[in-house]
Amino acid sequence: MRASSSIGTGRPRSPEVDAAILDAALALFIEGGLSAVSFEQITQRSGVSRTAIYRRWSSREEILARALGHLCEEAEATFADWAERPISEVMDWFVENVPRQMLNPLYRGLSRSVLALGEKSELKAIYSEAVLRPRRAAFSNMIRRARATGALPSSLDPELIQDMLIGALLHQILLEPADQTEEQLRDYIIRLLTGLGLLQK
Repeated sequence: MRASSSIGTGRPRSPEVDAAILDAALALFIEGGLSAVSFEQITQRSGVSRTAIYRRWSSREEILARALGHLCEEAEATFADWAERPISEVMDWFVENVPRQMLNPLYRGLSRSVLALGEKSELKAIYSEAVLRPRRAAFSNMIRRARATGALPSSLDPELIQDMLIGALLHQILLEPADQTEEQLRDYIIRLLTGLGLLQK
């Protein structure tokens, strides 16, 4: 991510101000997509001056990439070192937590807004480089370690498995009815992970 770190030697940045900016930008993005996000709109929504915003980030794409990254960090906070855990623990956490996130209107709206970004979107490029690629690499390494110890079949392709998993979850979020229950989604995820070979019967 290219968020500015050269704030100078003056007063330290306020975490509360940072959070207000990120929350405002994310809300605008979910409500109306990238076109709804501007420094002026962020200022109005957050109550933070444009000068203070520019002092922290130089573009709306950088602000949104940081906001999306922060959202991912919050979602994983209860399992911060998941990349180093045994695959069985990670899958148990996945089964327990992901259905709840999939029913969260914020995540559902966010998924639609991210997928609506253009192929050459700067935000998509920044978010992919700063957030998605590191997580994908960590997940792939976790699968390779599990294969090496015999916890997963040696034939599992980490990249292909992730593509299939993400595709299936997005299908549920974007195309299936929104009135599914948490238990219905949990049952689906158990069947999905079992079918992909990530969850042992």
